[in-house]
Amino acid sequence: MNYTMATVSFRVPDEMKAKMEEYDEINWSAVFRQHIEDEVAELEARNVAHAVATSERLSGEIDPDEVDDESTTDLIREFRDSRYSGASE
Repeated sequence: MNYTMATVSFRVPDEMKAKMEEYDEINWSAVFRQHIEDEVAELEARNVAHAVATSERLSGEIDPDEVDDESTTDLIREFRDSRYSGASE
């Protein structure tokens, strides 16, 4: 699989660069790339976890009998309207 790659530059202290050069068998670009991928995956997982927690909290506040015949879209719209209308006051 071919990937298009962007170039990213960053600085490390001279001492760190010298230590890295001692290990010229290491593909430092691959090490950095993997670390960035891992960090992004962790951040995305946190966002998903936050969304799930928020959804669970909100669904716990909903009375199933009250919304049995209601449109989910309408309920979400009402919730957002009530949430954001109070923010500007």
